Amino acid sequence: MRRTLMLATIAALLIAVPAGGVRAKAAAAPRIKLAVIVIVDQMRADYLDRFATYFGPGGFQRLTGEGRRFSQASYSHLTTFTGPGHSVVGSGLYGNRSGIVGNRWYSRDLGRNVNCALGPVDPSTPWKCLEGKPAPGSASDIPPNPCNALGISLAERVKKRYPRARVVGVGVKDRSAILPPGKQADAAYWIDQGGDTPTLKCSTYYPACHPDVIALNAEMASEALFSRHPEWKTWSCSLPEPCEKACPDDLAAFHGEDSGLGKSFPHPVKDTTAVLSSPYGDDLLESVVERIMTSYDLGHNPAGAPDVLTIGFSSPDYFGHTFGPDSCEVADGYKRLDATLARLLTFLEKKVRREHLLVILTADHGVTSMPEVSLQRGISAGRINLGDGASRATGKIGDMPALRQRMEFELAQRLSVKEDGSTPLTQSLILTYQEPNLYLNWEALGKERLSLVRTVLKTYLMQVEGVEAAYTTEEIAAGRVPEYVRLSYQPDRSGDLVIVLKRDWIDMGSEGTTHGQPWDDDARVPLLFWGAGVSAGTSVAPTDIAQIAPTLAAALGLDGSGFSHPGALSLSIHH
Repeated sequence: MRRTLMLATIAALLIAVPAGGVRAKAAAAPRIKLAVIVIVDQMRADYLDRFATYFGPGGFQRLTGEGRRFSQASYSHLTTFTGPGHSVVGSGLYGNRSGIVGNRWYSRDLGRNVNCALGPVDPSTPWKCLEGKPAPGSASDIPPNPCNALGISLAERVKKRYPRARVVGVGVKDRSAILPPGKQADAAYWIDQGGDTPTLKCSTYYPACHPDVIALNAEMASEALFSRHPEWKTWSCSLPEPCEKACPDDLAAFHGEDSGLGKSFPHPVKDTTAVLSSPYGDDLLESVVERIMTSYDLGHNPAGAPDVLTIGFSSPDYFGHTFGPDSCEVADGYKRLDATLARLLTFLEKKVRREHLLVILTADHGVTSMPEVSLQRGISAGRINLGDGASRATGKIGDMPALRQRMEFELAQRLSVKEDGSTPLTQSLILTYQEPNLYLNWEALGKERLSLVRTVLKTYLMQVEGVEAAYTTEEIAAGRVPEYVRLSYQPDRSGDLVIVLKRDWIDMGSEGTTHGQPWDDDARVPLLFWGAGVSAGTSVAPTDIAQIAPTLAAALGLDGSGFSHPGALSLSIHH
């Protein structure tokens, strides 16, 4: 009996040893049995206050009232998009080190655009990336995976310290499920919308999908879903006051009509795809989270190791793009998300007591008001379209947006190259634009002319209304750029020019709105910690979202080195 107790004591001390080795005084074993990172897709920091009167006591108000709020949290990079944001939260690395320089970028090795969650993976071997090699086959052949991400992932840090810990990601989008936990996670689940009926999937990169989780697919077909939730067939406004009073600045004429929802309340919800574009998508994802928690029994690790779960609520991004942050749809969506969050917190605390539970809530980016709303407020704003607008394989220069055509013809004229609207895009001098990166056709231009061409385009762009700045690779290499550009730039993946728009300008068509710039509306997001050892209060000090990772590392006793921002936040977590 005495020998058994002695062995148990030694084992407990070994678990408590930090990753860096034995210290003079070993820390106590972590009290946290489950860490949960909740990432809301497209949530501005001001939503916590703007919509506070719509929130009940169990969701956002519980986190702000009982937990630690960092009211001045923001991203320091330019690329305020889904992929980069989720990657920073999980890895603590900005794109200059993680390689996640956008949702997509152009690969010169592959000769095509690359999705951030479709990296060079070995589909026959779990947890294996093809380092330094292109992904085999076409993009459609590649299972979603974290292999494009460089550096040490959250899952790798956890597994190095606790080999038997379980790390699982889940989200509506593949990149929101995969990039936060990253390489070496046990599984990542997302809802694929490629077919007639959205399907819950997990990648063959990971060791195995849990059959009890995948079994949810039988319940996700539209007929089965609406049979259980007939109230989901219509999205009506649930705000306590009429929309025209609650959202006086909204301009419904500029709403999009994605997924057949229509421009105004009440919105018909015709199928599961439309469900995901409405607040009901958050409810659907929350039910998936409950199934994952139960199937893996997270927070009750047989080895005594802490488990980690990352959750990506992506529906707010869908309806946020469509209706804009000043709409009653967004206000109503966050009122409903608050109720969903309250159910989630109640479920988590029931499964894992609060003293063993750490919840972190943040967002991957914010969003800019529709320019028409800003103009109505007397703010200078507008839309710009730098996109390709056509398939490079089959399109012509005349198929591109007007601004891109003018840029192409300006460059051709300066270089004495003959082009017109019928010239195939395969011969264009500009390859592609993946915001904020503009890529040149090196083969057509010749490397000896690239520096000149970049300067010519920069000069032209600086005369375009809505463009704040354009930076060439030469300027970036010399360090003559803002910090937000440096943190978003990776030489092998970024463009020949990095383009920054003016505040309140967006790169988007005639309806809806978007994000992707370094200004506050896109970069400032909520940051809340709640649970084990977290003292209630608010910090008004400037906070970098990249500090989430080293803070979690400190809470779980992980290796705290190698982050973009090494400073951990003070949560008053007691060991």
